[in-house]
Amino acid sequence: MAAMARVKIPHNAGKVKVAMTLGGKWTVWNGKQGQNEFVIILKNRKQANEIAQIINSKRHNGEVEFDATPD
Repeated sequence: MAAMARVKIPHNAGKVKVAMTLGGKWTVWNGKQGQNEFVIILKNRKQANEIAQIINSKRHNGEVEFDATPD
């Protein structure tokens, strides 16, 4: 059974992009730093692209759910 994670999307997240962080982790990131920074760490690039597309097209109701099962 897959472990599903649910993340709240802040109203000021803005456009997000997919980025690879140190250690090879894929993230969905809004490009901000400090208090307004929004980051979701994901398993792979495909999953990160799917989540970024959902957030950027505003096809969420304030939160997004995704598979968080470790590899």
